[in-house]
Amino acid sequence: MHERILLVDDEPDLLDILGDFLQDLDYTVTCASNGGEALAALEQSAFDLLLSDINMPGMKGFELLEKATSLYPRLKTALITAYDVRDYMRLAREYNIGNIIAKTTPFNFDEIELLLKNIISESVFGLERYVTGKLNTFTLSHSNQIEDVMKKILDDITESRHKRKFRQALGEILVNAVYYGAKNEQGDKKNEWEIEVALDTNEEVFVTWGTDNEKAGVAVRDQKGRLTKQEVLHWLERNTTKNEEGLSLGLFDEHGKGLYISRESIDRFIVNIKRNQTTEIVMLNYNEGLFDGYRPLWIHEF
Repeated sequence: MHERILLVDDEPDLLDILGDFLQDLDYTVTCASNGGEALAALEQSAFDLLLSDINMPGMKGFELLEKATSLYPRLKTALITAYDVRDYMRLAREYNIGNIIAKTTPFNFDEIELLLKNIISESVFGLERYVTGKLNTFTLSHSNQIEDVMKKILDDITESRHKRKFRQALGEILVNAVYYGAKNEQGDKKNEWEIEVALDTNEEVFVTWGTDNEKAGVAVRDQKGRLTKQEVLHWLERNTTKNEEGLSLGLFDEHGKGLYISRESIDRFIVNIKRNQTTEIVMLNYNEGLFDGYRPLWIHEF
């Protein structure tokens, strides 16, 4: 039996275009133009995934997903929008939404296909799911190897745009994986950290990188799974929300800015979490001129 997707949007053109695309992928697609129609459809049939626009007359996408998942807890969900996802970080945290697709120019149908497949199958780990070219791997067993692996990656990723984008993000994510992920250090006690640390076999951090015709990618995976979706959403919200003076709420935070900085630096910042087992950060950067527009929100927690 084909997986069933309920697609909700008040724009008929998008329903037609995206509905036809999903049907070509062998999904069984039902379309609804508003939240009320979507809830009525859910009463009549079982669906594997609910994909809804955010800004609709009446019931908004966040409200629809909340009502739908309260009635059907096994239903998987995602939102889609043409606007800046950063404007929805507060709502994403409040409604515990991890997946918001951004409508790019041109429309990135391959990305939508990948995201929906990953959500439905819950198979999200591994850079090979995102980059089709040859991949390289490195096992990080000591903090003093962070600079070494960064150099290897930047040497292999030859395009200057990718080097520039990855340089800052890589440092943040590798440090997080070693000190927060493997060693469980506390962000507000950095003055107490032991800087030079060896990682036991069950603490080692695995780094994978490579390129294909469209993009460069890096994945950093720890073996602890301490990060949570709510933590990621909390830090992203703090750093995208302004106070009365127009300054980020997270400007003076000692912890949490690394996730925000990395997401802002990279075209696609993906967080995959299997609680108490592994956390994987996947960073993808497209070749210049491909799929310009706002960045999506991709956080999978199982």
